[in-house]
Amino acid sequence: MEETRRPPVKREVLLSSHVQQEFTNLDNRTRDRIRNALEPAATSGRGVPKKLRGVRGGPDLYRLRVRDYRVVFDLSPRQTKLIRITRRGRGYDCL
Repeated sequence: MEETRRPPVKREVLLSSHVQQEFTNLDNRTRDRIRNALEPAATSGRGVPKKLRGVRGGPDLYRLRVRDYRVVFDLSPRQTKLIRITRRGRGYDCL
């Protein structure tokens, strides 16, 4: 029996004004790294990063480590919503 593959689902990537400001303040190299790291999760759901634990009363959040930064986002079937971009070690107090 031949396995059929589904075409990848293209998710829309949403940035709040706060995240957009954080993203713009990063240097070009870091922005490119974050963009490239997010692409597999945003387009096909592959390479989905670790689920963020300890967040109560809200949607399931995921985190992605990109060098010295953490990208926190909500991953739904049709969209990827970026919640926060922060340097490692600063914690997740903002959530």
